[in-house]
Amino acid sequence: MNSLAKIGLFGSASGDNHDITVAPLRLETITIYSGDVVDSLAFSYRDRENQLHTAGRWGGTGGGIRQIQLGPSEYVKEVNGTYGLYTYGTHGRVEAITNFTIVTNHRSYGPYGTGKLDTETRFSVPVMNNGSIVGFFAHTGRYYVNGVGVYVKPF
Repeated sequence: MNSLAKIGLFGSASGDNHDITVAPLRLETITIYSGDVVDSLAFSYRDRENQLHTAGRWGGTGGGIRQIQLGPSEYVKEVNGTYGLYTYGTHGRVEAITNFTIVTNHRSYGPYGTGKLDTETRFSVPVMNNGSIVGFFAHTGRYYVNGVGVYVKPF
């Protein structure tokens, strides 16, 4: 993954570490499961040999499903959102991605997650010079995505 930049982690490094092993060239789909917070994340991408790979579902089993199917000329140029301590029932206070938005060269998707935060930190990863976000890595707990980062490919 020599020509890729790994940016992040935004949120907490607690929980299980999830990453990809084959370098991505282009994102195809992004699937986000969310309610008050981002429960889990999955995506598919193509590598340099045009082989399709899937990653995830990383995180919990809750949340409503939202799938983004990127068009042939569509690419992700920014992700942004918030993370912080989230209190939910008997789960107690956990660090979670509480708001997540994906911006492409065609439109904006989201925000996903509408949580009520005890604390909040904003993050934003805009990609300059026609580069694109081509993949994700994450840390997850039993119920939620605790932290997320991105892989950026320059054009």
